[in-house]
Amino acid sequence: MKVLYIGDSETVISRYCVGADVFEQSYFNDNGRYLREAMSGQPDIELRHIIPAGVPNEFPTTDDELATYDVVIFSDVGYNSMIFYPGLTPPYEYPLGPDRCQMVAEFVERGGGFLMTGGYLSFAGFNGIAHWHGTVIEEVLPVTVSPYDDRVEVVAGFRFEIVDGGHPTVAGLDWAGASFTLCGYNRVGMKPEGHLVARYRDDPMLATGVYGRGRTAAFASDFAPHWAGDFPRWAGYGPFWGQMLGWLAGD
Repeated sequence: MKVLYIGDSETVISRYCVGADVFEQSYFNDNGRYLREAMSGQPDIELRHIIPAGVPNEFPTTDDELATYDVVIFSDVGYNSMIFYPGLTPPYEYPLGPDRCQMVAEFVERGGGFLMTGGYLSFAGFNGIAHWHGTVIEEVLPVTVSPYDDRVEVVAGFRFEIVDGGHPTVAGLDWAGASFTLCGYNRVGMKPEGHLVARYRDDPMLATGVYGRGRTAAFASDFAPHWAGDFPRWAGYGPFWGQMLGWLAGD
């Protein structure tokens, strides 16, 4: 199974003002390592990770290239990163390039799998800047996306409730005995045709669906801290995501 995983990294720039002196420091934050490490122990899963800054040069440029994958993941990557092309300066050339979001939608319609997980640049995101509301990607998802900031910070921590324990994405895992704590999520809405697998209070946490011949899923919390809390340290973290990807691929 080949998986194309987009997102979960950023360059952090800090400015320090110390009396008369001002200086900056930066570092690269690789939040993709949590899923990569969890999937590295599953020999049937080949996962390729593209960071948001790498999308213009590394994302597939043709339908045939995208079709070599079984599942596409968007996690903490906004609409702007997926839709824009670099070099928007004279001399202009039109068209700019293929619509990557439309490519993904058609990939799913033909039978591919698609997963979006939560974060500050997922669904609506921080101040709404993820901007997936009203896009073709929202059409693919089993949930609706708010046009506004949809983050829910649960600083005291929470656990979600499994609603359909028989669903292949969650079946066979010890959810009752799990002790992990999550710290936030994106508030999304269920579509009538979506299937609710897990929830926190009245909010969907995991929803699945079908788009064309493909399968889709939305997980409202994150792969990585801070929202994921100690979820990545749970023994079931890798098996859960492995089952999720297998289901999305049609296994």
